[in-house]
Amino acid sequence: MILRLNTDIAAGVFGLAFAAGLWLPRAEMGRLSILFPRAVLVIMTVIAVALIIKGMVRPAGRQVEITGSPRRLLVVMASFFVWWFAIGELGFVVSTFVALLLLTWYLARVHGPVAWSRLLRWVPVIGALVAAFYLTFTEILNVRLPTGLLF
Repeated sequence: MILRLNTDIAAGVFGLAFAAGLWLPRAEMGRLSILFPRAVLVIMTVIAVALIIKGMVRPAGRQVEITGSPRRLLVVMASFFVWWFAIGELGFVVSTFVALLLLTWYLARVHGPVAWSRLLRWVPVIGALVAAFYLTFTEILNVRLPTGLLF
């Protein structure tokens, strides 16, 4: 599918929507705690507005080619939302492991059926990836991840 799109305006609108989505659910934070996130959001908003203005002043329509299956794209997007909700119920480790395994299986099916032996070879790799993310967040960044069934 080929779209003719002004990418500057599209990126600016996406940036404004993203900044608004991050700005609105702000919890009560201390004055110093909110300083850095607020600064990042202000910078993001300024860049997004500048992109929109540039797109209107000097429009540069580009042809954007979207390859692949739109159905596959929608399934992957929906699965990320399901994963996001599952983190709260199952915890980070279990939900991330299951989500990555299912996504890998689903995307590998493009090239044909996936044998169980191939799927089992992915288990240690996905386990190592989830462990790396878990250890990075908990030990290095000191971020508490949601707990659930096992962790």
